[in-house]
Amino acid sequence: MADRILVPVDFSPMSKRALRAALSMAKRSPVEIHLLHVIPEYEVSSAFHIALPERAEIETQAGRWSEKAFETYLRGEDLGGTAPVQVVRYGNPARVICDYADEIGAEVILIASHGRSGFERAVFGSVAEKVLRTCRQPVMVVKGEV
Repeated sequence: MADRILVPVDFSPMSKRALRAALSMAKRSPVEIHLLHVIPEYEVSSAFHIALPERAEIETQAGRWSEKAFETYLRGEDLGGTAPVQVVRYGNPARVICDYADEIGAEVILIASHGRSGFERAVFGSVAEKVLRTCRQPVMVVKGEV
């Protein structure tokens, strides 16, 4: 049984399913659950000449939003005495997830898959697939109907 589980969270119903799987594991044996929300870092071409706020301001605003989103996300969940660690990072989601898993010494990553295919997958990619391919930790992919 793992002692430390990382659950990447995008606040979707599917990521809540991954959270519930982690909580189920925690009922069997004491486990530390880390919930990681990654705010994607987007690059804007200088050809557009768009005045954007400074990165620090974007991160501050996104962090405030994420705190409220975590509160809503966890409301009504039976945490069974577990107090998940809530973390917000900024950057490339798959890379940040793998780096954070290394940083905390996660023994397993429990990640949701949205099951995108075709055009949608080509445009958005699959964070779960990238995590599965690039992280050193075992990765459990949670999928299916919520």
